[in-house]
Amino acid sequence: MARTKRAPRAAPRARSIGHDAASQPGRATDTDGCPEDDYDEHSRWAAAKWPEVEEVVESIVSRIDMAQRHFERASVATRDQVGLAHGELKVLLRLTRGVRSQGEMAKNLLVSTGTMTNQLDKLEGAGLVVRHPDPADRRGKVVEMTAKGRDVLDTYVNVQARRERELVGGLNTKEKSELNVLLRKLLASLHDEAEA
Repeated sequence: MARTKRAPRAAPRARSIGHDAASQPGRATDTDGCPEDDYDEHSRWAAAKWPEVEEVVESIVSRIDMAQRHFERASVATRDQVGLAHGELKVLLRLTRGVRSQGEMAKNLLVSTGTMTNQLDKLEGAGLVVRHPDPADRRGKVVEMTAKGRDVLDTYVNVQARRERELVGGLNTKEKSELNVLLRKLLASLHDEAEA
């Protein structure tokens, strides 16, 4: 049960407790020396109210949800900085390994041919891609990224990579490695469940 969506904040407010539960003097401290936050308080409240809610699971889901919003907000800011929409960025990333057919990209990115055409119109108008006749399909087009497109994509990747390092800067090298392993294990279990 993820917490209600809202803009990420450095010191988030409790969703359901009814008062500001950000870090305060005298609050309990976990074994890692990190003070409890409002996610701990929210999870205790939810577990007490609904028997099916497991306190630690509620904390995990709420924290992953908020972390994802921090990363997404940073990505949006970086895309705005270089002038790319989300779909346009995905197109440029797809083109990093070479020329692709317009129809193939629409299929791989799970968008309609009309949506793909609109995205490519904007990218081509900005000088980031060019389209050529498809030698294997008289009615089709192939798409190639221009040097300007590569420069814009490189700028996005470099700026965003620095921002992501800053976002996880509160963890040391060992903690980042441990978190990565745990997330890999979680995603593997989610994949297994989806395949069942």
